[in-house]
Amino acid sequence: MPVTCSLHALMPAVVGALRRVTSALVLRWLLFTAIFSLAAVPPLDPDLWWHLANGRLISTTGTIPHVDLYSFSAAGQPWVMHEWLADLMMYLLYQLGGLPLLVAVGAGAVTAGALCVYVILRRSSLHPTVSAVLTLVGALAGSTAWGARPQLLNMVFTGVLVVGLGAYRQGRLNPLLLPPFIWLWANLHSGFLVGVIIAGLFLIGEWFDARRSPATGMPARRRVLFGWAIVAGVVLSIANPSGLQTLLFPLGTLTSPLIQNNIQEWASPDFHSMAGLMFEAIVFLVLGGLATGRVKARTHEWLWAFALLYLALASQRNVPLFVIGAAPLAGRCAQALLHTLSSVLPAVARRPAAQAAWRWTPIRLNGPTAALGIVNLALLVVAAAVMVTYRALPNLRSADEAAAIASVFPVQTTDALQALGKPVRIFNYYDYGGYLLWRLYPHGSRIFIDGRVEVYGSALFSRYLRVSYMAEGWPSVIAQSDPDAIVLPNGHPLVALLQQDRAWQLFSRDRVATVFTRVGFAP
Repeated sequence: MPVTCSLHALMPAVVGALRRVTSALVLRWLLFTAIFSLAAVPPLDPDLWWHLANGRLISTTGTIPHVDLYSFSAAGQPWVMHEWLADLMMYLLYQLGGLPLLVAVGAGAVTAGALCVYVILRRSSLHPTVSAVLTLVGALAGSTAWGARPQLLNMVFTGVLVVGLGAYRQGRLNPLLLPPFIWLWANLHSGFLVGVIIAGLFLIGEWFDARRSPATGMPARRRVLFGWAIVAGVVLSIANPSGLQTLLFPLGTLTSPLIQNNIQEWASPDFHSMAGLMFEAIVFLVLGGLATGRVKARTHEWLWAFALLYLALASQRNVPLFVIGAAPLAGRCAQALLHTLSSVLPAVARRPAAQAAWRWTPIRLNGPTAALGIVNLALLVVAAAVMVTYRALPNLRSADEAAAIASVFPVQTTDALQALGKPVRIFNYYDYGGYLLWRLYPHGSRIFIDGRVEVYGSALFSRYLRVSYMAEGWPSVIAQSDPDAIVLPNGHPLVALLQQDRAWQLFSRDRVATVFTRVGFAP
């Protein structure tokens, strides 16, 4: 009898829960499941390995170096390890769950950024379905940045900041939360400067709106408090292992044409790619919405959109930040376009009855029912399971990840170099640098170059490019570098020349790379 009573008491709660499983809820969950599944990409980013090496170095030595340790070409050069905390976290996650856990956390970061975009779009009263579609478009626009890398934290922190600033304007957050937020971000990645810019533009926009319309503007006291919070955050951001250098660091990469023109992620978006087309769609959405003349946005929303558009056009790695920063304006533009279309399209009521009679009228339910909730729940479970199984799980299995890594990085040739049992000076292909130092640095070997281009500078990077492109004077670069080994992709034209050079001998080859050693160096 008590069991029966308990079941009867539980049934209303179950029925109520099932009624809340609406098609809109299913759409939202499928959206974020799809984004997570798509973002769970194989760990093939060349920079992943030196980030892990940094975390290992901090974990094992308990210190954060300020000069380069990994290369023989830039040994002793100043090194700003601005991502030290993120690198340490990555290594600890790797120790805990290997590469699969890192891939899952990276996909989770992308999903968190998409969630922020969705929340921002819904704040503009945009329909949930349209918000979901636009969120997916935005996520795909930033897909070139996907992977297990610290820079994904910039996406998450930017999203949280934009959502938080909306709440602050409504009087629901304390400005004292901003300084520790900026401090934490500054120790995770130098991209925190984007957060400072966003906060500063927010303050400028609110000041301008208050001058233009005092009745709707933010009170002066809250603007002053927020201004001091920004100042406190910038001052607090210097409390990091590199001090003021963390503030100045981004300027080196952003102002180097050589780096921007030769490293893909720093190049401008490719508008022939899927990601570029999605980015283009968002830009045209904003332009189309503005053309309607119905968009009424706050000044800081305009400032965010156009400032981050500039950064996104300069470098595709900034596209995800643009998607988030432009979301308030994009939501308003989408809403304006929908209103314009609804006013332009002929209303059904204006059609003659003879023309409207043939149209099929869908069955309209009185309201959400438990039966419909069961159907929606079943659809959600099946669709989500298919997405995760088909897309995410293959990239979360160690065996599949190892096979993918072996198809891109010189795994077997690195094994051969490691088996030498002695330190090796390696002139390496740029994309192999991180993997080689991750595997060989603990045993004393040193590389020529890796993805930390800010350490090597334009002069040394241009010397590497001279060899990679086989430009005039490339033999002198190798001679002056005096490496013990050269590691190149199998298809590189320099491989054929080294095979004919008596100073070099073929040491090892796998399906990815070829290793030459100086004659007499390797046994």
